[in-house]
Formats: sequence, structure tokens, C-alpha cells
Amino acid sequence: MGIGRSERMTSLLDTPYLIEEWGMPSPVVLLSGDGHHWIGLDYRGCGRAGDPAVAWFDADLNTELALARDFRSFLEGLSSGSASNDDACDSPASA
Repeated sequence: MGIGRSERMTSLLDTPYLIEEWGMPSPVVLLSGDGHHWIGLDYRGCGRAGDPAVAWFDADLNTELALARDFRSFLEGLSSGSASNDDACDSPASA
């Protein structure tokens, strides 16, 4: 979402407003989302000075899913979209 302020653009600085608007838990810093679903840094377990977990939040269903225990683990677990698509094309079910 970016960090700075810009007209008609949502950024990390809008997190307090978005958390209130969508009824999200706090303290969380929202990294990406569309209002209904979000990925965020979850500081609830570690406090402001800690190393936050990364979680996926569904605002409509009021559910969440832990994606990684910390941001480094989250980044290390990422792969390119083409790698995922290549794997799906190699499976017998897609033939």
C-alpha cells in the first residue's frame, strides 16, 4: 500500500482508520488488502517493540489465518507466481 500520504491512495498510515472502519483487531499494521481481506503485521502477541507475526484477515467472516511467525519467515516463504503455475501445470490432474 505504500507508506506516505497521497490523494486517493491508501497507505500504511491509514491503518488506524481502516482497522476501525472494518472492525479489525489491534494492534495490527495492514500491508495489503481490499477492505474485505487483509494481510497485516500482527503485534498482538509481541507488543510494539517485538517482531510481529504476519496474518491474513477476513473482515467479513471475522476470521484470521497465521501466515508466518515473523516478517522474515513470511518473505522467505514467498515464491514467484510462475513457479506456482508451473507446478500446477505439471500435475496429472491438469492434463
